[in-house]
Amino acid sequence: MKKAIGVDLGGTYIKYGLVDETGKILKSGMLPTKAEEKNRDVVIEQISLAIKNVWENDIEGIGIGTPGVVDNYGAVFESPNLPDWHNFNVKEVFEKKFNKLVVVENDANSIAWGEYLFGAGKGTRAIVCLTLGTGLGGGVVINGKLLRGAIYSAAELGHMPVDYKGRKCGCGSTGCIEAYVGRDYIVHSAIRKIKMGKESVLTEMAGNLSEITPKMISEAYQKGDKVAEEVWVEMATALGAFLAGMVNMLNPDRIILAGGIAQAGEILFSTVRKTIKERAMRVLSETVEVVPAGLGNDSGIVSGAALVFQK
Repeated sequence: MKKAIGVDLGGTYIKYGLVDETGKILKSGMLPTKAEEKNRDVVIEQISLAIKNVWENDIEGIGIGTPGVVDNYGAVFESPNLPDWHNFNVKEVFEKKFNKLVVVENDANSIAWGEYLFGAGKGTRAIVCLTLGTGLGGGVVINGKLLRGAIYSAAELGHMPVDYKGRKCGCGSTGCIEAYVGRDYIVHSAIRKIKMGKESVLTEMAGNLSEITPKMISEAYQKGDKVAEEVWVEMATALGAFLAGMVNMLNPDRIILAGGIAQAGEILFSTVRKTIKERAMRVLSETVEVVPAGLGNDSGIVSGAALVFQK
């Protein structure tokens, strides 16, 4: 049975594990990233310790999912939560350390590949996988291949413009879809509605409006709160319209929604499905499925290892 080590590198924690070729985690753990020390060598040592904790000599390789833009040679660019990781070749460093194949990929691309190989995308020909959280990450798999682009990792789906005169995005541009479906937009939308005078149980749940979270908005919706319902329908309609464009362009079998915001549940999924059917070309919209991710809390570990199992 082939095995690989998967590393899910976050700004706060490193999750890691030994995974077999069926996607089963054999050993796993978690360490602090120590990014707050602003020292790249410290982070490298933490990753090295994680790998050593689950090391076996017969592994096929090591897969690392990392925030930031990753080029075809394993170098990382624009990773704001990690110290001095601009034009830093992560693949080269860890191949020298461990003398094994190392595959480095943008974390959202990694999740997309993991879902395709072992999760909700298993058995499909083409998927679009979105990770909904603070922002919007995305990955695309077409005919068994992760879409990567010419030099750098493709499918920065969160920064696809949907309104050229739209609101400011965290990337510095305007009108990106992330600015309409990210965590901050969802929270600000609820606060704006309450300040307009609409009654909501969120005022009691949060105490202070600045403490409202997407999880609270989901809980309020479950209690029948109309403000919460409006927030989710507006966000999901924007997301569905964007995904209708993805359907028209890529004709995926399946669209997979991952991440904390996807936990909003049926109000999110039903609105996205409805909007795609209204906005995408009919013959394409009739064949695409919109489903939740299948790998759960350990998706980053499994997906990291899945990178090693690419054909």
